[in-house]
Amino acid sequence: MQNYLSKDLIVLSVAFFFIFTGSSFQQFFIPYLQETTTWGVMKCSVILMIVYTTFLFWRIFVNYSIKLLGDYLTIILGSLTYSGFVLTLYITKQYYILVIAALVWGWGAAALWITSSAQVLDAVKKSGYGTASGIFYCATHLGFAFGIALLGRIGQKFGGDYAMLTAFIAIIIGNLIILFVPKNKVERNFDVQIAFSMMLDAKVKIVGLFLFASSLGFGLMLGAFTNVAKEHGFAYLAGAAVFAPIARAGLSLLGGAISDKLGRGKTLFLSFLVSFLGLAVAGIWSNIATLGFSAFSLGVLGGLVPVAAMAIIGDSVSSDKRHLAFSATFVWRDLGVVISLFLGQYLSMVLGGVRTTFIIFAGVFLISALLSLILIRYEDKAIVSS
Repeated sequence: MQNYLSKDLIVLSVAFFFIFTGSSFQQFFIPYLQETTTWGVMKCSVILMIVYTTFLFWRIFVNYSIKLLGDYLTIILGSLTYSGFVLTLYITKQYYILVIAALVWGWGAAALWITSSAQVLDAVKKSGYGTASGIFYCATHLGFAFGIALLGRIGQKFGGDYAMLTAFIAIIIGNLIILFVPKNKVERNFDVQIAFSMMLDAKVKIVGLFLFASSLGFGLMLGAFTNVAKEHGFAYLAGAAVFAPIARAGLSLLGGAISDKLGRGKTLFLSFLVSFLGLAVAGIWSNIATLGFSAFSLGVLGGLVPVAAMAIIGDSVSSDKRHLAFSATFVWRDLGVVISLFLGQYLSMVLGGVRTTFIIFAGVFLISALLSLILIRYEDKAIVSS
């Protein structure tokens, strides 16, 4: 294990734990705004959609920022946009100010994730990409799980404003810890055209498809799933939703090692299959137990797929181009979040609830499970970048 625990990984993992303890406010974002403003559910959802749409754009073009600022400063500034957005949300409910903050946060999220992910892989040997990726994601998801439980309880007992203030404090702690990340000098290629050429590669298309499909689950959690808070409150929502990051945390850690041994394609197949079962059950019987199980199943998907995808990039791309590979593949993840945020809320409004929405998305995950078997044929193939 010590072979994987570089200083880069330790500092980034601890910092991400606190940053995403605070960032778990996203699970309560829509019901919080509905409670503190007169805005409708779709108007509230649009702000999160802007965050992830901007995130999508900067996945590709943030490489220019990285070239200008360097890895270290990019990570620091990126992390500050998380606390900046929560502070803005706490002190004002002016819609267009929140839109501007969302645009800035989208850049910061792309900057933080791409540079941090590349730095984690740069610090370990190839045989440990899956395990190192798993440790990194596990810390992130544990923070998210802890945050959901904490903010849900505070929001229920003291109100949403106190929950947002708590979220801000947690992220600030992460901002301070991340200052100690090593200032590594890695020669990187900043030709964005390489990222676009990677998108044409068969392996990237397959990985991008699965990141897109898996992110539909995260969008559902942030969107349609939060509708239960309107009827039952923050604590009820937290009680069901917390199982998603708990599953993501455990399976990020175990899934990294599993994907190293079992293979990326089989790992993806199992994760999509479990998510199909979870959503199908919640679509047929809707109560706190089935909602918790569906959240857990989506957590399985969210825990295994990004780890497997991150390891695939480590397997297939040299260190000087990994940040470009993350741009070419994870851009599809953000697109999935945006689409499912909108589509999940829209379908729930049109169909009169989330149960039919869950059934529809269960079908999508079943198809993805079957398609993931195709990846097995491409696992040992390098990604073409020129």
